Amino acid sequence: MKRRTSIIISLVLTVCLCVTTSGVYATPLSELQDQIEQKQEELKEGKKKEKDLSAEVNSLEKKIYELNDQIEVSEDELEVLKKDLKKAQEKVDKQNEDLGGRLRTMYKNGSVGFLDVLMNSGSFSEFLTNIDLVEKIYAADKDVLEDLQDAHDKIEKKKNKVEKLSKELKASKQAAEDNMSTVEAEKKKIAADNEKNAAMLDDLENEAAAEAARLAAASQSGQTSSSNTSSYGGGAFAWPLPSSQNVTSGYGWRICPFHGREFHGAIDIAGNGGAPIVASADGTVIRAGWNGGFGNSVQVDHGGGLVTMYNHCSSIAVSVGQTVSKGQTIAYVGTTGSSTGNHLDYRLFKDGTTQNPFSYL
Repeated sequence: MKRRTSIIISLVLTVCLCVTTSGVYATPLSELQDQIEQKQEELKEGKKKEKDLSAEVNSLEKKIYELNDQIEVSEDELEVLKKDLKKAQEKVDKQNEDLGGRLRTMYKNGSVGFLDVLMNSGSFSEFLTNIDLVEKIYAADKDVLEDLQDAHDKIEKKKNKVEKLSKELKASKQAAEDNMSTVEAEKKKIAADNEKNAAMLDDLENEAAAEAARLAAASQSGQTSSSNTSSYGGGAFAWPLPSSQNVTSGYGWRICPFHGREFHGAIDIAGNGGAPIVASADGTVIRAGWNGGFGNSVQVDHGGGLVTMYNHCSSIAVSVGQTVSKGQTIAYVGTTGSSTGNHLDYRLFKDGTTQNPFSYL
């Protein structure tokens, strides 16, 4: 995000030190810098908000996933309990049906039918034995019924509890889904605002970087830049990285891992770390050193308004003011600054405006 800002600051300082009429250029560049810093802050806050919303969406998705699992478990358990309850009710019903009319009467009245027992007894001793058996049968049947009913009631109670839990889980899931829809809508809006701000920031940074590069070239020769007054007659530019032709990112709009959607005013050429980088044409070095997000960077003024820029170098082999020849080694491939791997970020300016390098190579 701060790559071009660092470039602008450095180039502005160069202009202020080397151009006697630097005040002419200080106002527009400072205004651009103020706008850039403001837009960077807005984009930084927007990106943070978008990141926070993404984390919230992920958290809600995880919660919904967990609730789905819990609902599935509760519904499976509920099906089992329904089957168990049905079986328990069938046992209770069967036990009632198995009881004889006499025992059911005894159960309802809570007493023993002495007359029936007496009528069916051959003797008094048999009567005593029969009445004892009746009482035992009655007590046993009563205990069985009570146990069956208790089991039935417990299952029903558990089923009601699981039904309530399942209902609560479904309500929680619905609430989480509604919340996620709201968060996703907000995230989408923030993302759109961020993309708009990023595009505006790209325009501002490209404008400021181009102007700063033009002024830096002008400062090298005093009030009048050789780039603006002399013509370029060196023919086609040389390929800046002889050891590799692998272009990984072309000139134009792209998605940058550091800044999101941006206008890429360069071509990226992948290369081995330490591979020689050469000057594309004869010229004078107008910048050589650390340049913020560009890392170690070299700029060469070729005259006729043409300036080339070589970025992310591991090290630099030239110094400011040095005259270089076409094909001369000026730096080495690296991954300094805002870079995800060894490569050369190669830029070309015409009168301070970036150009597609392939138009000159």
